[in-house]
Amino acid sequence: MEIQELIERLEATNYRRPKFDPAKAATRYRIDPTKEVPAPPVIVSFNDIPICTKGNFSLITGKAKSRKTFLVSCMAASGICGFSSIAGLTGSLNEDDQVLYFDTEQSTYHLQRTVQRICLQSGNPNPPNFAAYGLRPLSPAERLELVEHVIQTSKNPGLVIIDGVRDLLSEGINCEAEATSLTSKILRWTYEKMIHVVLVLHQNKADNNARGHIGSELSNKAEAVLSVAKDSKYPDISIVTPEYCRGIEPASFAFRINETGLPEITEETDSREKNRLEKIGENLSFILPGMVSLTREQLVQEYMEAAGVKDRSANYHISEALRAGILVKGTSGNYKLKKSFEDEPSPF
Repeated sequence: MEIQELIERLEATNYRRPKFDPAKAATRYRIDPTKEVPAPPVIVSFNDIPICTKGNFSLITGKAKSRKTFLVSCMAASGICGFSSIAGLTGSLNEDDQVLYFDTEQSTYHLQRTVQRICLQSGNPNPPNFAAYGLRPLSPAERLELVEHVIQTSKNPGLVIIDGVRDLLSEGINCEAEATSLTSKILRWTYEKMIHVVLVLHQNKADNNARGHIGSELSNKAEAVLSVAKDSKYPDISIVTPEYCRGIEPASFAFRINETGLPEITEETDSREKNRLEKIGENLSFILPGMVSLTREQLVQEYMEAAGVKDRSANYHISEALRAGILVKGTSGNYKLKKSFEDEPSPF
């Protein structure tokens, strides 16, 4: 398909939008630095740390069969009734706010089981503030049109879950124009309807990055990116890790499926998390031998080179090392290994 034809088709799918007026937009969207803007209402949190807030979207990634759908089913339940089978995963929606669940991959049988699992957690076989849709038989363009129609016409949408966002793309995960158009559309939904959208997307087989150009676009603009992975030692356990959060990052947690078919927190040793922290410590020991200390900027640059990661991952690993007590920050603002700081208590 020619680029111009694709752009015209994408523009034609816009949902009843008036013609853009840049003069009005400049007035509407100008930021007033003197205005007090309250924090957005929280929709879903884990151990009282917000994961989903109104006016934003989040991204759930993971390999196939990592139990991503089990996680988002608990997020849906927390939106419906305020709690879920995963202890600590809670919701704060108003009673009349709706939870909308769209699935693009599962058969009718398996989707029905997922929906019933959500309802079981809510204590109601058919919650009045919950609606689920199976979009597997539709084309990508039809799926997108249906999702937008439901969001725009629902009375009080609050939490929207799209399990299989890749299947809203007609041209595939690596079409830059379509990925940008879909991401912009999702951002517009969250802004205009003041909802939170949870998106589920597979990771690449070769690494842990979200698939394709759409994965990059969504990861860059999401409020939170959470990954789900099976534990290498205990394959019946899935680990949820915050890869990126705009606010305070919640702690990683592990869950398994109990005898009733519902996810629940497990306290078994998370070998994957332990090994990851050990690897971060090894990289930092190489960068900060002896009494060496570096500024945050210097440390990020050195870590990127030593670990072969990008800026965002380097910053996240350094923050993880601080929380785990591997690193300490001295009075001068420089960073040093904790064991070195203990050997030399004077400020650095």
